Amino acid sequence: MKIVELQDTEYIRISHEAQTSYGGDQNWFPKEKWMNRDYLIHVWGCGIIAISDLFLYLAKNDRMYATGATDVARASRQILDWKDYQAFVYYIYNTVALPLAGGMSGFAVASSVRRYCIKYQIPMTIAWKGFLDDQQMLRAIRKMLKENLPVILSIGPNTPIVFRKKGIPLYTLSDSQELIPSIHHNVSAHFVTVTGVIGLKHKQVLLKVASWGGEYYMDYREYRAYVQEEGDTLTSSLLYLSKEDGTLF
Repeated sequence: MKIVELQDTEYIRISHEAQTSYGGDQNWFPKEKWMNRDYLIHVWGCGIIAISDLFLYLAKNDRMYATGATDVARASRQILDWKDYQAFVYYIYNTVALPLAGGMSGFAVASSVRRYCIKYQIPMTIAWKGFLDDQQMLRAIRKMLKENLPVILSIGPNTPIVFRKKGIPLYTLSDSQELIPSIHHNVSAHFVTVTGVIGLKHKQVLLKVASWGGEYYMDYREYRAYVQEEGDTLTSSLLYLSKEDGTLF
């Protein structure tokens, strides 16, 4: 088994209702009041959660990426308090994100990350990389993880009929590396954050991802089959980042 993953395997841990999560969860935000800020985050906020977790992870692991905003969230702590995390998500929502009914596109996610980096003078190469084949995407993911950069990945909508609602499953992993179906069995039009790549026997590749506050796994072959058969290579793609140089992958 070959593993490439973030240096801090704990990723972002948040204490919420007496439980500790693996990354943030848009469902923590209530949706009782129609179309207010919490409602929009709850229903369409996976991109905002992914952006928030990206910068909190960077600040937690390298003071170079700490900002006034992440200091308020006390990002250096091993387990973040829910109220501090909530305040940071609100900050991202109010200042750099483009929260729209219907959710953020990959290009909107890239623009939001770029605005944050410009605001805090963080040197970073940033691009939404569409039209990647399966090997190009896997190389980009591994390169980012080796730079200790979480990978914001989109399981895009069905194309061209976006209301078909066909998706792919997320799994948990047993001690014997067997995939166990999770409650999220049909995911589409959703951003996840890749925190690791696991190579198993018979050339099976798993993506370890953070989504909805949990640690899950995606079968990379299933993901690429979905992109080819139900989605497209522009909306189902990734946010490419690099700390090393100004060139794109």
